[in-house]
Amino acid sequence: MSQWQGPDEPGSGWASPGWGEGPDGTPGGAAPQAPGAPGPGAPAGDGWAGAGWRDAPGGPGAPAAQPGIVPLRPLGLGEIWDGAFRAFRQNPRVMVGLSALVVVVTSVVTLVASVVATQDLVRATTGLETGTGDAAQVLDALQTSVPLVVVSSLLQVVAVQVLNGMLILSVSRAVLGRTISLGELWRASRRRLGGLLLLAVLVTLASAAGVVAVLPGVGVLALADGAAATATGAVLLLVGLLGWVAIALWLWVKWSMATPVLLLEGLSVRRSLGRSWRLTRGSFWRTLGILLLTAVVVGVLVTAVATPFTLVGTFLAAALSTTTAEWTGLVLSQGVGTLGSIVGSVVGYPFLASVTALVYVDLRVRREGLDVELHRAASGG
Repeated sequence: MSQWQGPDEPGSGWASPGWGEGPDGTPGGAAPQAPGAPGPGAPAGDGWAGAGWRDAPGGPGAPAAQPGIVPLRPLGLGEIWDGAFRAFRQNPRVMVGLSALVVVVTSVVTLVASVVATQDLVRATTGLETGTGDAAQVLDALQTSVPLVVVSSLLQVVAVQVLNGMLILSVSRAVLGRTISLGELWRASRRRLGGLLLLAVLVTLASAAGVVAVLPGVGVLALADGAAATATGAVLLLVGLLGWVAIALWLWVKWSMATPVLLLEGLSVRRSLGRSWRLTRGSFWRTLGILLLTAVVVGVLVTAVATPFTLVGTFLAAALSTTTAEWTGLVLSQGVGTLGSIVGSVVGYPFLASVTALVYVDLRVRREGLDVELHRAASGG
């Protein structure tokens, strides 16, 4: 019975039979171990080398089998990235098509919110400068536009996390050299969309809640009367920002595997978060390094692709900055910039999702001997 199908198909799920969680949260059933595999609690090494961790089935020194995008053994950073590129090339219709659909819809919503907010703020500030308006109008514009932009941005973040979760299913097939169509992907994930959406919202809100760490500094700066109070407020603000970043990164890593667990093991949202917490135990810095470096690369890629579009949009806005075409130039400028972000994101987001899925596989290979089960599934066992 193969467990490498969709999470809602018979016999599916990445938790092997008998691998239930024990009282301490670790897998209760004995995971099959490859020859030469380290036993429970054995040190995993430095966490970055790809080869030499475990002898593949077939005897000491035998090369690891590779039915799909990565060899079935513990992976190094280069192998994870190479596997992510291979997943992209193996099934571009799903990886690019689904990404394009989600990114376009959410980007259009964010664009509309941004244009409306910018228009209101520009109108209010222009009225204040020309004497036809007052500060109350600016405040009203802020109260309307800021929540609109924040909500639309959160919607985009949540949608991207849901997208990444669905793409992980495609990557899980690619590990075994198989592909999945858009229809199969939808059937495999539709019953999990509610949990996936809830998980995305919880993780996003938990990370955003760290903003409370900067409130003391903001409050002191707002009420500062003198250089000493201003300096104190600046220090508090800096400490709060650093604390927020630290907490956000910590939660990001500890919960980074919750999405693959939810979709591939079929657990609830609460159990998925707990399972992710345990999977990353002892591998925090390695996981942080891979995910953070990947996120930086994706961010640079998206920015590099979007920058020319932004420059073109700015030029068009300047060329149309007349009294009759002011708003046309504004909309055109932001629209062209958004188009650039869409093009970059359609490539960047699938890569990030693929890396997340492969890190999940790597963690389970190192901790639970998942490579043996993968060998069995790849051979039709």
